[in-house]
Amino acid sequence: MKQLIILTAILIATACKGQTPVYTLGEIRNETPDGCYVKDNNNILNKFTGTWIFSQNGNTFTVTLNKGLMVPIADHFRDDIQGKYKYVVNGNTVVNTENFTGNDSKIRFTFLNYGTEKIALFFDDPERPKIGAKVYLTYSNIGGIEKLHWELVVTGYLPILPGEPAPQLDFRVPTNCELIKQ
Repeated sequence: MKQLIILTAILIATACKGQTPVYTLGEIRNETPDGCYVKDNNNILNKFTGTWIFSQNGNTFTVTLNKGLMVPIADHFRDDIQGKYKYVVNGNTVVNTENFTGNDSKIRFTFLNYGTEKIALFFDDPERPKIGAKVYLTYSNIGGIEKLHWELVVTGYLPILPGEPAPQLDFRVPTNCELIKQ
């Protein structure tokens, strides 16, 4: 009987420990509680995933976006978008981040304060580490053709430390274009 009481107490203690609170991605929250999971319950991010291409005058910009599930972000977890990109100008590769995945992705982390058709993501160029940037993606589907409007903007610059060479402060990819889903 004593063992049954101990086993029951252990089960109750384990069950009462509390589960990870789950919030729906896109809910407006002032604070995200430690340990919570911000989940894409409404599948908002699904329309942004896939391979997207902008092609013009011999230049091809390819963006591949994937949905990351329960990605650790500081003190909580969230579903987000992670991606990579490649830009080719007249057959010459300008930038290619295809080897970067997961937390090393160069396009990552979703902000959804813009509604279900527009998201903002952090954007990194591995050869431009001093540029802080966001890319705004606006989804549209007109006549069955899925498009993303790509708008890349500078959010700031990191300081140049003494002895560092002057950094490149321009983007190596298009800053404003329409990508078509492949």
